[in-house]
Amino acid sequence: MKRYGGRAKPWGRRWVPGFVAGVLLHALLPSLAGAGALQEAIDAAAPGAILSLSAGTIRETVTIDKPLTIRGVPGRTVIAGTGKGTVVTIRASHVRLEDLVIEGSGRRRDALDAAIRMVGVSDVRIRGCRIRRSLFGIVAETSRRVRIERTRIGSYPETVVDNRGDAVRIWGSEGVAVVDNELRGVRDLAVTRSRNVRISGNRITEARYGVLLTMDRNVSVVGNRIRRTYAGIFVRGGRDLNLTGNRITATRLATGTGILLQHGRDIHVTANLLLGCAQAIYIDSSPVEIGMRRFIEGNSVVANATALHFHAAIRNNRIRDNDFVGNLDDVVVDIPNAKRGDNEIAYNYWSRYEGFDRDGDGVGDIPYRVLIYADKLWQYDHHLRFFYASPVLAFLDFIERIAPFDEPDLLLSDPLPRMERHRGIAASE
Repeated sequence: MKRYGGRAKPWGRRWVPGFVAGVLLHALLPSLAGAGALQEAIDAAAPGAILSLSAGTIRETVTIDKPLTIRGVPGRTVIAGTGKGTVVTIRASHVRLEDLVIEGSGRRRDALDAAIRMVGVSDVRIRGCRIRRSLFGIVAETSRRVRIERTRIGSYPETVVDNRGDAVRIWGSEGVAVVDNELRGVRDLAVTRSRNVRISGNRITEARYGVLLTMDRNVSVVGNRIRRTYAGIFVRGGRDLNLTGNRITATRLATGTGILLQHGRDIHVTANLLLGCAQAIYIDSSPVEIGMRRFIEGNSVVANATALHFHAAIRNNRIRDNDFVGNLDDVVVDIPNAKRGDNEIAYNYWSRYEGFDRDGDGVGDIPYRVLIYADKLWQYDHHLRFFYASPVLAFLDFIERIAPFDEPDLLLSDPLPRMERHRGIAASE
């Protein structure tokens, strides 16, 4: 019995039927267009067979309903759909697709027209493929142990990003790995109500949300490079989420956000680089949230318009050992008198800090305090942000700091600010 993912292959050794099917397909390939020969080869193959396709274009949609491997010539074997429905539908477990170009799905969003779609299966691997000119790239619903790796995915070209499909859409699934892929010109990499998911080493460009997590559990988003999105990583609820070592740069528009945290329990944001975003980290917490906790530690937050943007409340956060360098605003709170509580803020480096370290312990002698004076006018009224940094408001803020005519608001205090940045961060920028 062959081993597959730590488990025995239930179909055993059946290499002869697979070889025969592969040879048959090589012979038919030049005249496959519209003939349905690939589906015939799939139907004729024994479970566990390997179909090796030669270079060329196969114009049909297919359904895989048995354990099977379909392997092409990298970049040269094309399965082109008819522009309706899903191109490759997987209805069986233990399926592998390797080195195929898949294109030409339908455009119905309600039907989840995709290049590849699977429902209720397990042990599926998609490797080294290229998906183009399809609405959704890969859709996995209620499936287990799915691995998508080294695959390039793009949607139909659309100027409005919301009209594109998701590169990868995972719903109600478990044990999914999305590793070392290139996603460009898509909507999202979306994971919903799933668990034990790993998203690592991907390059995501020109999308809406690089990674969208909705009510998931035990998800790791590690070492991805995300650029030119409206939000790099968007968390909407869930628990036990780890966002580690990601590089998020150049978000789009005046509202572009590096990492957006909207509720959630035990969220760890660690060792990420956020560079050139309108808002590096946006925290949308409820004043009455119970049991929530965010751990924001060891990140490099560099040259953003806003480093930390709090909505509604500043509570239930651990913000430690981060570097905040060259941001236009270190902290913004958009609601007056926002509730505060249960925060642990310490050992961060703030480039605006003006204190001294007389005892040489590497920590400032006085706390770093973020106060707002006249700038509360545009923090609490977004309409006035249009005039931010204008001569009139800059002069008003200068006068207010010299001779305040009302009490400034304290947004955040770091009692133990570090005097130096972490080593190696400048090189990563």
